[in-house]
Amino acid sequence: MPMYGQVVVGPPGSGKTTYCNGMQQYLRLVGRADTLVINLDPANESTAITNNKAGSSSSPDHNDGADAGETDSADVSSSSSPQHQGDGRDEDDKDNSNDDQITLPYDTLLDVCEEVVNLSSVMDELGLGPNGGLMYCMEYIEHHLDHVISIIKSRINPRTYLLIDLPGQVELYTHSACVQNILTKLTKELDLRLCMINLIDAHYCADASKFISAALLSTTTMLRLELPAVNVLSKIDMISKYGELPYNL
Repeated sequence: MPMYGQVVVGPPGSGKTTYCNGMQQYLRLVGRADTLVINLDPANESTAITNNKAGSSSSPDHNDGADAGETDSADVSSSSSPQHQGDGRDEDDKDNSNDDQITLPYDTLLDVCEEVVNLSSVMDELGLGPNGGLMYCMEYIEHHLDHVISIIKSRINPRTYLLIDLPGQVELYTHSACVQNILTKLTKELDLRLCMINLIDAHYCADASKFISAALLSTTTMLRLELPAVNVLSKIDMISKYGELPYNL
């Protein structure tokens, strides 16, 4: 029996996590009680993880490489299991594991930051920057995708509706095929019928050059992922602050 879901993409800060949270609540209200989110964004770490490690961070999405430095986690490149990220947590972190699980705004079927790999640990252990670290994380997920799929299969039922929250870095959709390969294998192994939701911040409409850039990026993403697509302007309630818009928008 086929399953259905949405793949949520868009530039960083466009509101992908907020969209997943709102869509999950809406679908549950209309009767799809088994709507769950798969967080495939290694940079979308929960507030509790960051606060427990950094102590002074006030931002849920802060991915300072020093965050992971206070754990004794094993080296990412030498681990044979994709669940190595939790191996080095101290007793206090383990005691707060339940808090970690509930800090994302939505209910997750799988959170790669908790169970596979997360950006802050990769940046700290391998000395990579944010973009290079995220590329490494996504390639790591692709390499261990069979394990990820086995976790998903053990937690779903035929009525589960999936929302897949993906990272927004442009390089993943223009210079790399890892996201496309991950979605292709998920579609095949889980018999998924997916639709891509491409979020673009409404402020890109305030400038002609930004609007054209956003349109080209949306087209590139649609061509690379090869999925039915719906382009959505997010944060539309703030568009009045940008003054008169070009193209008679």
